[in-house]
Amino acid sequence: MSCSRVVQAAAPWQQGFHPSRPPKLAESADVTSPHASPDARPAPSRRTVLRAGAGLTVAAATVGAVSACSTGPSQREQDARALLPLAQTAARQQKQAEYLAPRQTDYTSVLKQVAAERGDHLTALTDEINRLHAPVAQEITTSPGESTTTLEKLRTDLQSAAKEAGDVATDADGYRAGLTGSIAASCAALREVALA
Repeated sequence: MSCSRVVQAAAPWQQGFHPSRPPKLAESADVTSPHASPDARPAPSRRTVLRAGAGLTVAAATVGAVSACSTGPSQREQDARALLPLAQTAARQQKQAEYLAPRQTDYTSVLKQVAAERGDHLTALTDEINRLHAPVAQEITTSPGESTTTLEKLRTDLQSAAKEAGDVATDADGYRAGLTGSIAASCAALREVALA
């Protein structure tokens, strides 16, 4: 092999290379540095960031709504439950008076009056409980009064019912205060006047 051919083969600028110009890399070549971190990723776009922010906002609002709905019974339910014992007592005493009426002949007419008035109290209380929070009304029982009920026990129970309704009236307002106050007065009158 001649020296001139060796020189020609060894001269790279004769094949498009110029010492003042760096060689051009092929467009398809992988230019990723072999020392780059495997976790390196392109920065997220503005649209991606906005979507993530919107998702967090919705999630926070949902959690807040669930928390707000889990704070306990509403004020209306609490008001309904305050009336529940009064309704249960009225139902029981209505049955007690009905039981005693044919057995206490000296008080038959008065006991019928007691049964009627306590029945009216029960109806009014049930209507108000239904208006405030209907599910509570399902807890009112109307089972018959005890068969061992006596006239004296009914008197005592009416006195207790008057105090119970009066206490609720003190803490109530508006229609509920008027309703429970009138029930307290009625029970006291039945005890002190009708069944004296």
